[in-house]
Amino acid sequence: MDNKLPLSGPSFEPSKYPKKLVFLLHGYGDNADNFINIASELHNKDLDINFFVPNAPSNVPQYPECRQWFDLYPNGISFDKAGPDEIRILEEDCLSSANLIKNYILNICNKYKLSLSDVFIIGFSQGAMMTFEVGKLIDNKLAGAILLSGRILPSKNYKKELFAKTPLFISHGDQDLVLQPKYFVEACKILEKEGYSYESHLLSNEGHNISIKAIHLVKNFIKKNV
Repeated sequence: MDNKLPLSGPSFEPSKYPKKLVFLLHGYGDNADNFINIASELHNKDLDINFFVPNAPSNVPQYPECRQWFDLYPNGISFDKAGPDEIRILEEDCLSSANLIKNYILNICNKYKLSLSDVFIIGFSQGAMMTFEVGKLIDNKLAGAILLSGRILPSKNYKKELFAKTPLFISHGDQDLVLQPKYFVEACKILEKEGYSYESHLLSNEGHNISIKAIHLVKNFIKKNV
């Protein structure tokens, strides 16, 4: 993917002087104009928080309204069956997108004169995968990182000393047929082994979606960590 242009997307900015910033990363095949609706559901009028939703940098082939952070079919081969060449492409795509997200976040932090410790990153599905990748790349203590119905991508180095101090939230539906719950279990094992502090929820009778239950849990997590 050719990811050279800066990211852009809609925002929900109820506060003139926010104390925290939330960045929402949509999933594969979605776009920021759809995902911005989550911001109003997460909004708490008692907290001075603004929300920002960047579009992923490239289109899903043949679907111009659908966006992706990285290609699920490098060289036409399924993500889960990738060989060495395909893994290299995936790693390059992820790093490129992670850098774009990092720059997007830093620009908005500068606008509001806030630091990375005032930032929450929330990702769903492929956006959850990118949330962890961006956290590792930034390697700074954030206000929080929230992974919804995603997974942690294979890596040679899961641990980053400063990012590891970030409060993490991870949830998954036990009926998820897109990304099976085994990826939630795998992610929790990685976080446990690497010494991350995290809150986890395997949601009963939930599929691959952001449910009312998940929204409620995320709102509580944000409130605890502002």
